[in-house]
Amino acid sequence: MGSITGLTTGNFTSVNNAGELRVGPQVNSGTAGQALVSGGPNQPTRWDTHTGIINPLTMGTDLSLASGAATFDGSVADTINAAGHGFGTGGNGIDITGTTITTDNDGTTITNALSGANQVLKVPNALTAGTAISFNVGTTYDGATAVTINATDTNTTYTAGDNLDLTPGNVFSLEPSIEDMNDIEYESGFYDSTLMGNDYPSKPTVATYLDLSSSTNIQALPQDVYDVSGAFRLTINLANFMSNDDSTFYNIFAEDDLSAKIHGAIKPANAVVEMVGYFIVPSGFTATAVRCDITDDKGAAITRTLTFESFTTYGATSFSALGTGTSGSEQSFSSNLVGASDKLLMIRINTTATSDHVRGGYILLTR
Repeated sequence: MGSITGLTTGNFTSVNNAGELRVGPQVNSGTAGQALVSGGPNQPTRWDTHTGIINPLTMGTDLSLASGAATFDGSVADTINAAGHGFGTGGNGIDITGTTITTDNDGTTITNALSGANQVLKVPNALTAGTAISFNVGTTYDGATAVTINATDTNTTYTAGDNLDLTPGNVFSLEPSIEDMNDIEYESGFYDSTLMGNDYPSKPTVATYLDLSSSTNIQALPQDVYDVSGAFRLTINLANFMSNDDSTFYNIFAEDDLSAKIHGAIKPANAVVEMVGYFIVPSGFTATAVRCDITDDKGAAITRTLTFESFTTYGATSFSALGTGTSGSEQSFSSNLVGASDKLLMIRINTTATSDHVRGGYILLTR
């Protein structure tokens, strides 16, 4: 760029100018507040406005400048330093020295002098053995050493209560006669319980005045009564049957020709004969149904009519109908028959041919 005034490039120590300073391609003096801004190598200087403001950096807690100044604005080089360790000062039971943090131990209950780690030496307050209590070492325990604690039973005086005898040596036994007790009850549970008498030969336990009539008792079943999957069945004894009064000549017979399917059955000797049987319902039981099976002479099942009645044996001359049914399946009574000493269950079978073979069955009972 050529010189406007004829001045040439030079190096100056000081330049004094009392008037305007005009720069740039337009050779102007700029506006108030503008500053000289370099345009870069081989480019003219110009007037322009700064876009930022330099604010000083103020030193906070534990920070300082080597110069001692409180702020730094970049006008001169300086060094910033941090004072303090940043670990705080510690609280109750904690001590901080430099970069080392330790606990303040009393050396009596807690110490870190043995291995560098905190260890409990004992508890602050000792446990003292009281009445009937002892330690294998000393009379107190604070955790400093292992000890064994023992309890001594000093109350060895026992008193026998109702129906108990206390013999020398503190052995309790039941009195021969248990009095003033209304009930003896086993604890209920899933385990077995046993009430056992004397098993010494010829010395059985005699029980008197016992009432075993409750339905909750499991008793031996009467003769000819069987428990079949929880159902009580009284077997029909074929010997209890006889012919009715439809014939004074013909009777009923037992089949004994060893035929595979009818041997042992009973049959009428004539088609006009019907069969009648009498059965005792055991005491404590009630008859509710009957099953009676009948076949032909080939062993094939046939159906015949059955009639059920209650027959009074003494004290009165009566009978009552209990219902009717058919052979081959269980037939329920219309009225049940409760076992009694003056009652028989009367079963009538309406046989119609000499080929009718009665095999028997059962009478269904409930307790």
